[in-house]
Amino acid sequence: MRGFSFASLILSYFLVGGGMFTGTLVAGTLKSPSEVIVYALLAAGAFLGGFVAARASRGSTILEPALGAIAVVGTIVGLAATTPIGKLIWGAAQDQTVKFIAAVAGAGGGGALVGAFLSEKLLGEATPSSIPWVLYTGLSTFGACLLATLFGSVIFVTRDTHMTQDQMGTAMLIGMGGGCLLSGMAVGASARTRPLLAALLGGGAGVAGFFALVMRATPRSGEDKDAVAGMIVLAVGGCIVTLIGALIGWASVGRRHAG
Repeated sequence: MRGFSFASLILSYFLVGGGMFTGTLVAGTLKSPSEVIVYALLAAGAFLGGFVAARASRGSTILEPALGAIAVVGTIVGLAATTPIGKLIWGAAQDQTVKFIAAVAGAGGGGALVGAFLSEKLLGEATPSSIPWVLYTGLSTFGACLLATLFGSVIFVTRDTHMTQDQMGTAMLIGMGGGCLLSGMAVGASARTRPLLAALLGGGAGVAGFFALVMRATPRSGEDKDAVAGMIVLAVGGCIVTLIGALIGWASVGRRHAG
């Protein structure tokens, strides 16, 4: 049995988060979805994150995704109820009650655990091919950007509970830059082959998803073409920062365990 991998734990944290945020993004595209549908999509997203995390894990295929799911649920419960941008992102859930907390914990944690378990039982050892790492990097970067944005927004919540537009924009840039760098490092440290192309492609895809979710959660102003142009610029920047992170992770950890 493979040993515990801290790098894979961090990657699992981002992957499960990315899966859950993907479920939220899908829910946001629906017209007035019921709570049952929202939580079902959240569980499906967590299942995807757990399934992918088990494939990407260098260590145990169950332990790291399980701990990553617990960490994501803890982060959401702790930050989404107290930060303005967290409330915007999780606006589809509509309340901050004990029922909401229990539902998020059950759907997120349960979905991720089932996904990781089935991934191990059905597919076994992960392939050494670098091709799947495009998906792993994209989902990880998406989750890392949003989780880092939640943490970044805490910086601006001091005397009052509302952030200015400039503060929210700064929190988003902190989240995108920090998320891309951390995700790239986790990918580079966990990958079995040097994931440079995967970091480029996946980093851009993850930032595009991040931008799409934030644009859906915040009031729209300006033309759609301006939003598309902004997304392209951010995606290119995300590609570069994720690649830098992957190079750092690969050089410091990944290449010692390649193959």
